[in-house]
Amino acid sequence: MLTRIPKTEIKRGMFVEAVECSEVAFGKRRFFLDSDREMSAILKSPAEFVLINTTLGAVGGNGARLPDRGVASLPLSPAQARAEAAATVARSTRLLKAELIGLVTGDPFDMASIKPVVEEITQADQQTSSFFFEVTRLKHKDETTFQHSLAVSILMGKLGDALDLDVETVELLIVAGLLHDIGKLTIATGILQKQGALTAAERSTIKSHPRRGHQILKSHPAIPEEVLDICLHHHESLDGSGYPSRLAGSQISQLVRISTVCDVFDALTSVRPYKQGWSAGKALGWMFERDRQFDRKLVLRLGAIIDA
Repeated sequence: MLTRIPKTEIKRGMFVEAVECSEVAFGKRRFFLDSDREMSAILKSPAEFVLINTTLGAVGGNGARLPDRGVASLPLSPAQARAEAAATVARSTRLLKAELIGLVTGDPFDMASIKPVVEEITQADQQTSSFFFEVTRLKHKDETTFQHSLAVSILMGKLGDALDLDVETVELLIVAGLLHDIGKLTIATGILQKQGALTAAERSTIKSHPRRGHQILKSHPAIPEEVLDICLHHHESLDGSGYPSRLAGSQISQLVRISTVCDVFDALTSVRPYKQGWSAGKALGWMFERDRQFDRKLVLRLGAIIDA
């Protein structure tokens, strides 16, 4: 069972899945913590939390088994659950931010580095994942790209589950959601958050972000092809009017169609410096009416998830 603990609570004998910071700051993953040197390195790292696996013999210094994550004597109240979700989203955003910036600046990438975020999403129940998504609505100006990516990954995972896709494919969707907009990190914030009308050159720059992101990700062998495909094509439309490749119809895979629906829904319902967010109903209705652009079956299924 995976359990997230503050790094100050680590003890010899625990099995560490991940230290929640960039691989550059602490590169070791999945190891049995049995030396003072490793403990010291974790404590000196910029991480605030460590992900441990209690199934693999993770025990405290007194020999007592650590409590499994989520097991409590009393259920959380809605207010407590929302507070916990907010804390989880904040941690996940920090981790995602560190990893995406590392990718952009050329750091080596290991899929295990974002495993803690993927685990949070895949292990969350319906109510918890709904709270996660609710919290991402409250985007901070300097965290917009990262929390948008987190929100899209949550929606993609939920939609994948609703479509009865296998666990591996759902996890691929979540990873793709986390990474799909990495190209935006190479574009000036002044353009991304501009409140007035964009110039033709600025629109062209923003439209370049799928290719920019694909270029970054394809240099890392650990990135699956499905994730690369979603990064490059999540702005394609069924009628061929999208970008960057003007794909149409059957040229667009189901996983890309899922990413497009989730990405557009989050964009429409989010508050941005230059616009107010739409209601979920208005956004879904707008997308449903444009069946030449979006897969109508996926829009309907997404609507059922949002209403649940």
